[in-house]
Amino acid sequence: MERDLTQDEFKRFHDLIYQVAGIHYPVEKISLLSNRIRRRLRAAKAASYDAYLGLLGSGAQGAEMQAFLDSITTNETYFFRCQRHWDFFRQQVQQKQQQGDLRRNGLRLWSAAASTGAEAFTMLIVLHQVLGDNFGGVPVELLGTDLSNQVLEEARAGAFRPYALAQTPPEIVQRYFTRTSADQFVFDKKLAAVARFQRHNLMDPLPGSKPFDFVFVRNVMIYFDNPSRERVLGNAFQVTKPGGFLVVGESESLLNVKSQWQYLKPSIFQRPAVDAPTAPKPVGRA
Repeated sequence: MERDLTQDEFKRFHDLIYQVAGIHYPVEKISLLSNRIRRRLRAAKAASYDAYLGLLGSGAQGAEMQAFLDSITTNETYFFRCQRHWDFFRQQVQQKQQQGDLRRNGLRLWSAAASTGAEAFTMLIVLHQVLGDNFGGVPVELLGTDLSNQVLEEARAGAFRPYALAQTPPEIVQRYFTRTSADQFVFDKKLAAVARFQRHNLMDPLPGSKPFDFVFVRNVMIYFDNPSRERVLGNAFQVTKPGGFLVVGESESLLNVKSQWQYLKPSIFQRPAVDAPTAPKPVGRA
């Protein structure tokens, strides 16, 4: 099968992806989606797009559905992506430290759509820089989640290609990474042990979790329509402490998206210290 999807085939795959993952593939990306699906056709030995769609819908091939989702999601990531987000995170941690809140309450962090772990491990680097060894005795819990099992395995391994460190100052690379003979950079094992990675679909509530101080949901909602964004924001809101923060991607507009989050500055929001009893309102800013 070398041709691209027909419009009818595209719609059927689009609807399946949207139903399962909330991701909206625009029609102008039909060639991109076709290329990604063709790789799975060959791996699954399916004779046609229809045959592969039937395989996914049969319910008997759960492993293939996961492989399919792995193939159609984009997982480009690197350390210290969007420096102003990390400046904000550092400032908030420093403020909590000065107020004496941290040793008493600890810190709980969620890197949603964590991909291969660069975002989660950037959090740990910043915390170590601010708090020192053993985080100054502060209890820290860090959860990284993603839809793709493949990238979660990479996150657990903690090994990165040079591209992932292209925006990282050399002194940080030297301090927190060990270069291997395979031209990979392995993140500090002691810090990495703080992070826990598990599969999670952002369309679903995060089960059994104590509330978080910081939630990062960056560079994933650009693939969602407004109903899906509202669902993601609502799920994140429910597991964030009053006064806690949400950070989204710089290119992700939340204009006209209904949410209970309070706008602070571009791509940074806060759960009010006291929740308003009214219905969710449009966030109103990007």
